[in-house]
Amino acid sequence: MRILVIAPEQLPVPPITGGSVETCIYNIFRRMSELDSVTIVSRAHPRLPRTSLAGRLKIIRIPARGRFAYIRAAMNKVRGQSFDIIQIENRPTFVPIVRRTFPRTPIVLSLHSLTFMSCLSRARANAILAQVNGVTSVGSFVARTMQKRYPRHAHKFKAAILGVDTVKFRPQTLSCKLAIRKKWGVHNRYNLLFVGRIVPRKGLHTLVRAAAILRRRDPRIGIVAVGASWPGVRRETAYMRRVRLLARRSKVPIRFTGYLPPSRIHEMYHLGDVYVCPTQYREGFAMVNAEAMASGIPVIASWRGGIPEVVVHGRSGLLVRNYASPLAFARAIARVKSSPLLARRLAYEGRKRVKERFSWYNTVFRLRSHYRSITSRRFA
Repeated sequence: MRILVIAPEQLPVPPITGGSVETCIYNIFRRMSELDSVTIVSRAHPRLPRTSLAGRLKIIRIPARGRFAYIRAAMNKVRGQSFDIIQIENRPTFVPIVRRTFPRTPIVLSLHSLTFMSCLSRARANAILAQVNGVTSVGSFVARTMQKRYPRHAHKFKAAILGVDTVKFRPQTLSCKLAIRKKWGVHNRYNLLFVGRIVPRKGLHTLVRAAAILRRRDPRIGIVAVGASWPGVRRETAYMRRVRLLARRSKVPIRFTGYLPPSRIHEMYHLGDVYVCPTQYREGFAMVNAEAMASGIPVIASWRGGIPEVVVHGRSGLLVRNYASPLAFARAIARVKSSPLLARRLAYEGRKRVKERFSWYNTVFRLRSHYRSITSRRFA
């Protein structure tokens, strides 16, 4: 099968500067290329060549700035070539432009969240969905929500649950953890770990307030916040300053690592005694939870969006229904902290669940099945 993948315009593939969508694209399609011919169109970056070729995987990088300049330049690069299927990643507004260039080729729209479809009017979204042959999503939550919202196109939506590299993200020895924690100066305390974009909807401020409650009984508690406001961005934003000020006033020690490249993120999970995802946003999948589970860290997360598809409450983690409440998070954290047996059980069951359910090859298998059903309908 000849597959064309159109990545978003903002970040490069491979994800050398981060980006969850770009991470997914690279993990899925380099495995897909073991059997199929895959061409990825991506944003250019000074550290990457304009064209890369590795076996059946080809990556073409476009230097154009701006969303529509990028997609028009991308179409000029691949115009006249023949593909069996085209997958557009997380950019529904690219669909009409791609459809004009490839009027007869099946198109699959891949949705990583509800965000970009929610930005469209109902009429425009339906018009875009009418031009695609299928829609794949990173989790069942996104697929179910879209089916209810757009019943005319409900049959087009299928989930291809994301994976985790369980060799890269794996438990470490106590001595290895201690070395990492000493390196970051957080080895003499109980660490609540946050990994992700440091923006209001991810809820780091809620975690700071929860930590302040917990520190009334245990002053050893602190926070490690891994990430930045946007992949590759190193500057401190107004929200980060606000969180830092909140932590100072609440007497909560917080260690910001700043932006780190994707090649180092797996090490950071071992800074935490418990991983906390206090998101206020309806996540499509929230891969960070699965990565923490694979790393053998007990997980506490908001009962929000697609997270319950990853974290089974009471078994592979704890979920917090009242996700806006610092007290609710404090109680969940206290429950894990006060019971080493519970912490070990959640960590064990979490990794077990990831290994059984969330493999990148399972994602590839589901995606290939979706492609086959689309191409078989085309020739039926």
